Amino acid sequence: MAVRLNVIVLRPEGDHRHFDPACDDAVGQLLGRPGLDLVLLDRIPGPNDAGTERLAVESIAGDIACVAWTDADRVSQPLALLGKRVARVPHRRDVDAPTPDVEGPIAKLYHFDMRRDGAQQTILKDLQTLLATRQTPTFQIGSMGDRKPRVPKANPEEASSQESPAVAPPVSPTPVVREVPRSTSASQAKTNLDALVDELDELDL
Repeated sequence: MAVRLNVIVLRPEGDHRHFDPACDDAVGQLLGRPGLDLVLLDRIPGPNDAGTERLAVESIAGDIACVAWTDADRVSQPLALLGKRVARVPHRRDVDAPTPDVEGPIAKLYHFDMRRDGAQQTILKDLQTLLATRQTPTFQIGSMGDRKPRVPKANPEEASSQESPAVAPPVSPTPVVREVPRSTSASQAKTNLDALVDELDELDL
């Protein structure tokens, strides 16, 4: 499954309203980018507030990258009041963030302070780099065991030299024809018959 990153863009307020054009430009850069789920808020609502902004915040699950023209505490504390347990963690654009010392399941908060120099020009690249570091490489397992061992093919010349000499098919033996004695001739049969008659006459007394 592809990794996605929740991104809250918090509009400038109070003394920082002069950053409004920069905010609109950042939204234009981030809107519709693959892997980035963008939520634009005028402010993080309080626990007693109701409306679409609170529903938008409550629907966010997991780690959050916050693009804001304010301090990180102005983001993490209101989120905590809404039941979102988040902890600010260091990253390439917030190396001074303290390492969180909390127990139990907690979401990471990547804070991007847009008031720093050059933040406007690098925000898209920074978020894409952060998203890439969260990707887990996947490997296909199990297919290697299904492969059959490869049998090397012999050289045609070697194969022909190793072939057994051709053996002629066995020849069926010539059938032995036995000569059947021919029947006695008619004269011999007649002579035998006459002798038999004579013997009968002698017996007839």
